[in-house]
Amino acid sequence: MHLADQDQVFEYEPASVREFIVEPEYLGLGDEAHPVIVDVLEELLDGDYNEAALCWGIGAGKSYTASLAILYLLHRTLCLTDPQRHYGIGSGSTISFLNMAPNAQQAKRVVFGEMLSKVRSSPWFMERYEPKMLDRELRFPKNVVVISGNSAETYPLGYNVLGAVIDEASWLLESRGGQRDSAEEIYNALQRRIRSRFLDRGLLVMISSPRHRGDFLERKIDEARANPQVYASRMATWEVKPESTYCGETFECAGLRVPTEYRAEFKRNERRALRDLAARPAESFAPFFPDASVLERAIDPSMSHPFDAAGRLLGGWSPGDGEPRYVHVDLALRKDACGIAMAHCEPGEHGADRPIAVVDLMLQLLPPPEGEIELAHVRDLILQMVSQGAAIAQVSFDGYQSADSRQILSRHGLDVALVSVDRTPEAYETLKGLLNEGRARWYRYEPVLRECKGLELLQGTKVDHRSGGSKDVADAVAGAVSEAVGNWRTREIQGHIV
Repeated sequence: MHLADQDQVFEYEPASVREFIVEPEYLGLGDEAHPVIVDVLEELLDGDYNEAALCWGIGAGKSYTASLAILYLLHRTLCLTDPQRHYGIGSGSTISFLNMAPNAQQAKRVVFGEMLSKVRSSPWFMERYEPKMLDRELRFPKNVVVISGNSAETYPLGYNVLGAVIDEASWLLESRGGQRDSAEEIYNALQRRIRSRFLDRGLLVMISSPRHRGDFLERKIDEARANPQVYASRMATWEVKPESTYCGETFECAGLRVPTEYRAEFKRNERRALRDLAARPAESFAPFFPDASVLERAIDPSMSHPFDAAGRLLGGWSPGDGEPRYVHVDLALRKDACGIAMAHCEPGEHGADRPIAVVDLMLQLLPPPEGEIELAHVRDLILQMVSQGAAIAQVSFDGYQSADSRQILSRHGLDVALVSVDRTPEAYETLKGLLNEGRARWYRYEPVLRECKGLELLQGTKVDHRSGGSKDVADAVAGAVSEAVGNWRTREIQGHIV
């Protein structure tokens, strides 16, 4: 992170990172700041980084550390004689430091609150650059301001953002069929403001305990392996706190040596303790597919997605084998996506009694930002499958606003049915059994892989997605597969094939 060139004329010589944190003239946190935190901040702030992803356990001091990082950048900026000139923005322009969180109250209370209390107790800030303290802002001389934001991706618009924090990044709700989440949108908005004004001289700090494998911060940590400008740190709560905090006795869990002081938490709920305290994410809170590798093993590289980027069925696609196909539709209009899947069965290695379920096609239709999914498009798509050679034995719907579609498709000669995969876990149990036994084939389709990895079994009776996630395509696949297998077992195809 390039904060200031060494030949720049400073009004005051800036302190080193350690001096700023420890010395009484600045923050005076020598007895408070854990050595690990100071080491992390030195490595981050003295390095060539413009992003930081801190995935630490609960109580490890993530918010505390993020506040110190932004305060040091604030310190370096105020030391400049003319910050606006140095950073190449207009004279009189405001330089901003933002804190974003799941909601405005948390943004004000946590990281912003940490910064406010430290500024108030710092001789350097209060004697040289005492800010005007407003409800959600600290306004410093030289047109420099620290702002407590919220969780809206539009909040950074209009600000010259030099430094920012995204607090609890992995716990901002996902949206639009699970494809994007609020953290990603806030990150993009902040990064655009920082890069457009300050290039690589700003700093964006993202902090959180993990939520699940593949959440926002987990993706940033993965990115850091290939991007040298992203600083990544994963630490359990006990790895940050001083050794003197604990008695020295440990126990083993998942390959970790855990202080005995946390034994009760791990005994009560090992998975949650690994997530919250050890900063080790799970695939989901209580995954329906404990072994997610079965999802990958089912992928047949000879199969491909038969739709174009706009969700239109490719003109050259056709099953062409006359096998009865089963289509299941999970309808939606505005907030959720619509899922469509088609499946059929083939004899397995051990004969017709153990068939292989083949998922011919899967599609996630997202609603437009300010509109609704066209249900007529869903019906037209199914009729197009028929016209291109699919021998559809049945089209089933989950019931939501499907009466009109069922009536119209029925008039076209299709056998239609109401099939719910939500009332009981039977459809999903069928899909899971086939996957575990290696008797399911599909092509690589990221929406269904992502949704299946995020599924959890609730109270043994309902398969559902994690908060903010989705299962539209997964529902469609489970419905299509279970109907195909069920009718294969009875060897009776209801209705006629068109």
